[in-house]
Amino acid sequence: MTLPGQVEFLNPWVLLGLLALPWLAWRLGKHAPVPSVRVPSIAPLAALGQRPRRHAGRWRAVPILAAVGLMVVALARPRAPRGDTPDPSKGIDIMLCLDFSRSMAEEDFRLQGKRVSRRKALETVTSQFVEGRPNDRIGIVCFARSPFLVSPLTLDHKWALNALRETDLATGTGIGWALMASANFLRKDSDRSKVIILVTDGENSTGPRASDVVQLAVQGGIKVYAVLIGPEVVTPSAAAGHDLNRTARVTGGQFFQATDSRALQGIYGLIDQLEKRELIQKRYVAWRELYPWPAGAAALLVVAGVLASEVLRRRIP
Repeated sequence: MTLPGQVEFLNPWVLLGLLALPWLAWRLGKHAPVPSVRVPSIAPLAALGQRPRRHAGRWRAVPILAAVGLMVVALARPRAPRGDTPDPSKGIDIMLCLDFSRSMAEEDFRLQGKRVSRRKALETVTSQFVEGRPNDRIGIVCFARSPFLVSPLTLDHKWALNALRETDLATGTGIGWALMASANFLRKDSDRSKVIILVTDGENSTGPRASDVVQLAVQGGIKVYAVLIGPEVVTPSAAAGHDLNRTARVTGGQFFQATDSRALQGIYGLIDQLEKRELIQKRYVAWRELYPWPAGAAALLVVAGVLASEVLRRRIP
């Protein structure tokens, strides 16, 4: 049972005890015989005072009734949530494997009507993609001749994107090494769905090709989406035999081409939709117990009633 203001009762059925209060009030206020002593005549007692009021002590039932009502409320265990924390364990793990070779400095992309570098376009679109997936752990591996970890898998996406912006470009393009490093970082957690988004603007120039190491991703249950960016268009026949296309297909992923920022945004949006899954989130709620307040108030009322009855209105035996 929940009340406005996020207060709920753990044992709401106990509140049915409040229905007994009217009956208890009637019993305590029921007319009773006035204490008396039989005498032959009351004439000699006429001057002793006025006739006592039959229910002068009825007010003493009020604190008793209030105390009983408060104890019933306390037994119903009122409580309020301190706050809740979503459980992110139902998301997926995504490793962004991004080409940061010198060629990414080429300013042949346009963003919001301005000419920008491939790196700037990639950072912008990647940021939009990451911000749209708050429940997923995302890591970043950048590569040139060799790969380097920019961010491990984390839910702190802001920190990961800041680290990406501070990364410098380098020479060379070692796609195979980068794919291997990304797969190794993902294999450390085998209980979640895993995805690698590999983005590059060139051909492999050092180390193994991506298709040579793709079995590492297959063994880890990792899906690879490969994106080739740049103004050059790969023909369908050439794309069919492209190393990145073969790599992605083996893992159950897809191969894309992006010749401008809009196409890159569309590809990221498509990947976002392909990797959407219904999340059933648990929430861990910390509760603040409120029952001590009505229980304490009931105790005070009982004490006050006893003092009023035994001290302020002492009875003659």
